[in-house]
Amino acid sequence: MSATDDLTRPVEAEDGARERSDAAHDRSGMPSASLAWDAQPAGATAVALVMHGGAVEGLEPNRAWSHNVARLVPFARALKRVPGPLAVARLRFRVRGWNGDAMPVEDARWALSQVRTAYPGVPIALVGHSMGGRVAMHVGDDPSVRLVVGLAPWVEPGDPQPGADTRTVLLHGDRDVICSLARTRAAVEQMQARGLDASLVRVARGDHAMLVRARLWTALVTEIVESNFARELGGAPEPRSGPIGAVVARVVHSGGVVVDV
Repeated sequence: MSATDDLTRPVEAEDGARERSDAAHDRSGMPSASLAWDAQPAGATAVALVMHGGAVEGLEPNRAWSHNVARLVPFARALKRVPGPLAVARLRFRVRGWNGDAMPVEDARWALSQVRTAYPGVPIALVGHSMGGRVAMHVGDDPSVRLVVGLAPWVEPGDPQPGADTRTVLLHGDRDVICSLARTRAAVEQMQARGLDASLVRVARGDHAMLVRARLWTALVTEIVESNFARELGGAPEPRSGPIGAVVARVVHSGGVVVDV
């Protein structure tokens, strides 16, 4: 077996998910991006692609046990339990940093191509934390993407934004000291002014790592994805009752809202 064959064959990830690395992504000895499937039903009618956070700069490789990578595992596992044929994959970026040339965006484009190959024509939800949220905004223009969910996203003025056929929901804690809630709100208001379906959910007492009220963050993500793809997944057209369901209903049916939870 050649070195390339060894890098591109599916392997078992540390948590049991199926993982694939891309040898062609390796530049000058850099590690490769990888895609781990937490759920891969044969007849999936929607896909959730989960993307972890990172840093402004950093060439150190991301590992499965890196804290920024591991923090998104509970979200992927919760999405795996959503009723209906939902496929769930996690992208692990090559290196930790954005590094000025948007390296993780290139990784995300590759991951989307892998998802499209596995499930042609199936709509995709992007779920990204921090830097992963910024990446999701950059690649939300992909025609397969129907939903962008940004968790405590890193937003910069002038960044690309998802297009008219994509719903954008940004969740941001009001005690986040890493990424700016004000910038997130400004981006949502800018999208709303353009007539796009964009919402902001402000999480009271929420921190950047989403450790405070962790169950709420996870529930919001799963119910937003489930409700957005209710038709594709064969689920109920309305979110569940209760406070979280009320927030999700406003997000999914309002065409753009700012709501506190």
